Amino acid sequence: MLKVVHLSTTPLVGAPGNLCRALNEHGQVQARWVCLRSDVGLYQQMPFAIDLDWQRHREEALHAIEQADLLHLHNFIDLESREFAPVDFGGRWQQGRPMVRQFHSQPTLVAQGTGRTVAQVHSCPIPKLVIPQYPERHFATARLVPNMVYVQPRPPTEAPPGASKAVLRIGYAPSRFNSAHSSRWDTKGYPETVKVLRRLAQAAGARGLRVEIDLIEQVSHAECLRRKAGCDLFIDDLVTGSYHLNTLEALAQGVPCATFLDARTAEVVRELTGGHDLPVVNVGLEHATTVLLELCARPERLKALGAAGRSWMDRHWTGARAAQLLGDTYREVAASPGRPFAARFDEGDAGDRWRVREQHDALWQARRAGWPLPTPPWMLGARTVAGRVARALHLR
Repeated sequence: MLKVVHLSTTPLVGAPGNLCRALNEHGQVQARWVCLRSDVGLYQQMPFAIDLDWQRHREEALHAIEQADLLHLHNFIDLESREFAPVDFGGRWQQGRPMVRQFHSQPTLVAQGTGRTVAQVHSCPIPKLVIPQYPERHFATARLVPNMVYVQPRPPTEAPPGASKAVLRIGYAPSRFNSAHSSRWDTKGYPETVKVLRRLAQAAGARGLRVEIDLIEQVSHAECLRRKAGCDLFIDDLVTGSYHLNTLEALAQGVPCATFLDARTAEVVRELTGGHDLPVVNVGLEHATTVLLELCARPERLKALGAAGRSWMDRHWTGARAAQLLGDTYREVAASPGRPFAARFDEGDAGDRWRVREQHDALWQARRAGWPLPTPPWMLGARTVAGRVARALHLR
């Protein structure tokens, strides 16, 4: 049985660990995960379980890497990376040692994180994998690999919390807090989405509905999952046109999730699942108040959508399917190290570029007119000062 070691510089919201769990549980390969830093950035407040932490388990990690038949590099690790020295990725490549590189971010962000150019990111010769979310449209020769989630669902006979009580709870757990207007992809539209959710709660109140907004910020992953399970509706990304792990976790828990899928994202999900649509409440930020208000007016719809989402995950997004796909890919790479995967679209063709990426960028640009305007920097500064004064006077 192949021995595979996953390596990442950050926890990547637990994604490598979930893939390793799927592989190990379903007998495809023996998989380990080495993470360089488990407490960097947002992960200080939102820790994830790590297999081998490079800072604490270096000798065990080096032994696992040396024994590995194949290395699975994630996102910011390429042939020139030196973070895991004395591991020499370039040297292993020259020796014909099998490896794959999986992307979780779009090329510009990967370039910024590695000090490379976008062209260098694309020219990396390691066979590429990519998550079936927004990054895939930037990597023509990358094979699709599903993100996995492992969460406890509600018991099938248990009604969602809001079905038997007067208050409906809507959850939102962003991992970024910048404006929707600040980036094409590297945003969750936090300030704009919060404004829309507050408008929704006010509009619901005007119709005699009680809606509670749960902003889940800077808590552990376990706490986030606990609060997510207590929601009647969850909000992921209403801005970019992609979904994230938040969507998959909500559906797996039987919680209906609202997110905006553009046509390309929806197409890729169907490609990976054999023609099955991701069962989300597909709505953009510009229409969210109206659509979500209608859902809140009929809690039985939320209950039905939650059950359908959980059923869909059980049938179409399983660890067994992910493990089989990855296991087959590893064996293919081990048999022919360095051979790229077949292109899923032609990056050199103007029509393909428009179909896969550019038309959706144009539609995103047009949608921005319907979003709340970003708060001016000078106003943010004034609010910060006012908040400090209020706290000093014990008014907050």
